[in-house]
Amino acid sequence: MTALNDLDSLRVGYVSFGRATFDMTQAKAMTHSSIEALENENGVWSFVEETITTVSDAEETAKRLNGTIDVLLAQFTTFVDARFIVSMAKELQVPIIVWAIREPNQKPGQRLSLNSLTGANMAGRELHRLGMPFQFLYGSVEDDTFSGRLEAAFRFWSAWRKLRRFKVITLGDAPDGFFFSTPGQKAIDQLGLRIESLDLNEAFQRASEMNDTDVEKEIERVKTSVKGIDKLPKDNITKFAKMITVLKKDLAALNADAVAVRCWPEFFTNFGAAACSTLSALSDSGIMGACEADVLGSLSMDIVHQLTGSASYLGDLVEVNEEKQAITFWHCGAGAFSLANKGTGAVAGQHPNRNVGFTLEFGLKPGLVTILRIGEDLDGNLRALIGRGEMLDVPQRFKGTSGTVRLLDGEKNDDAIKRVTRVIEAGFEPHYALAYGDVVDELARLFKYSGIPVTRF
Repeated sequence: MTALNDLDSLRVGYVSFGRATFDMTQAKAMTHSSIEALENENGVWSFVEETITTVSDAEETAKRLNGTIDVLLAQFTTFVDARFIVSMAKELQVPIIVWAIREPNQKPGQRLSLNSLTGANMAGRELHRLGMPFQFLYGSVEDDTFSGRLEAAFRFWSAWRKLRRFKVITLGDAPDGFFFSTPGQKAIDQLGLRIESLDLNEAFQRASEMNDTDVEKEIERVKTSVKGIDKLPKDNITKFAKMITVLKKDLAALNADAVAVRCWPEFFTNFGAAACSTLSALSDSGIMGACEADVLGSLSMDIVHQLTGSASYLGDLVEVNEEKQAITFWHCGAGAFSLANKGTGAVAGQHPNRNVGFTLEFGLKPGLVTILRIGEDLDGNLRALIGRGEMLDVPQRFKGTSGTVRLLDGEKNDDAIKRVTRVIEAGFEPHYALAYGDVVDELARLFKYSGIPVTRF
């Protein structure tokens, strides 16, 4: 499942509000043109085609939509008082996008014909007072940026919805001493996380029983994304293809959102192949795969994936570069193929400590990135670490996959070592999710509505 697929399945209700003392001719025309444009946007739509002009109509509409939508897009074609939005919010109990439109009369001294923004402002005040999750959107469907801003809003509410029904599959237990990989019951209950387990050795057995001819298409597919496949032992590549075929079927059957895998030592000792390439290919397909059975790491990966649409990366924090005021994230050989620096591309390799393939060898591509770690505090409650950074265009730092990030938004006199010191002394987990794009503000809002405190990197 990809982030785009999740947007396609988001159930969106559209309503428009209007008041007869304003210019209802323009208001109704705006409703019509908006519906016409919105029909081309992602989502499963429920359109209320008539502009709602009475509170009783708002109440009846809410009852009709109740249980059929995940988010309400409420367009204020004119000013209306707060009873309209409050009655719908209390009935529907879903997030609301409060949408104000531009005034059509642009010449000085003309009538304020719609006063949409004031209606939206009043609605926002009441939704905030009630503690209802909502978002404000301003503009018209004709605006060049409107479609992109609407998609970003849908990404946000899709991620918010998914956070409350997240399902992760664990393949094997966490390696010895990786206590952070398995969340406590309090954290699980806080979001209602659904965790199901698959037996690692049983997966090995099913993969081993497959015929080589059954996975030829998978091998040909990976050759289009990764260089140097033919330079590795054929057995490494065949076992990758068999394992990802088995896992894809299992994850689809279980309707999984992500997977957390015990990637060592049994993958090497019992199966004879590295898990890194399997996790990498899964992440590129839209199912985020976390190393070392890190459940909350897989959740962190998926959330930034949902918000950015980018495959995400999970890495250890392994180095501080004082000269560049940057930090390096690394892992043994896992990283979605699409994240490789374009100068090298994704290259097939062998595990740096085990000399078994296949793993990935590349430095991460340059660009703005968002950093996220969802973890647990001393009381077992969820918390989040978020940060914004610039992935530098530098050579691959270590064997495996790695990226060097210059941290942004620091306080005065902050440096990279001070920031890393704060994170470590605060007890955050040593796996960090990164994705391309700036969604720091969206994460802050997401966790605010989810009751999860935020620390800035």
